[in-house]
Amino acid sequence: AARWCCYVVALTSFHAAEFLTTAAYKWRDLSYDSWLLNHSRAYTLAAFAACAEFWLEVSFAPGLKALGPLFAAGLCLVVLGHGARVLAMVTCGEHFAHRIATSRPEGHELVTTGIYRYLRHPSYTGWFWWSVGTQLVLGNPLCFVAYACASYSFFADRIPFEEETLRDFYPREYPAYA
Repeated sequence: AARWCCYVVALTSFHAAEFLTTAAYKWRDLSYDSWLLNHSRAYTLAAFAACAEFWLEVSFAPGLKALGPLFAAGLCLVVLGHGARVLAMVTCGEHFAHRIATSRPEGHELVTTGIYRYLRHPSYTGWFWWSVGTQLVLGNPLCFVAYACASYSFFADRIPFEEETLRDFYPREYPAYA
């Protein structure tokens, strides 16, 4: 019960924070999409896979769900990852967006302070930690590996594209920052 409850709190907190942060800093862009509940088909399938693995293992191999150091490590990753992501969004404020801009929005600034001083992609780093942490919290060995691989693949495409657009938007500032 503790694993499932912690997961539900983590999942609910993540989506609520996405919505509330958007509401605080980009209220003109606020919509149902701001919850990120409909992020992608892959995200939805991953969430269903995590739930299915958890409940199947609870039913057929409950020993896999004993609390221990991996559960504690998962909680730490969830909290640190979620904190990093929210801090990144707050640090960017109105300059944060869930979708990568392909043209520079008016008034957009390159953010290099706060958590961005230490991590070039703290929102992505935080999400990665949070996502794999949720699978440790659930005690899902299969989804832990799948989430890590899927996240890596997603960011291996997204980060180079985002960095290319940032170099185009900020030809002097971004290379100096990166």
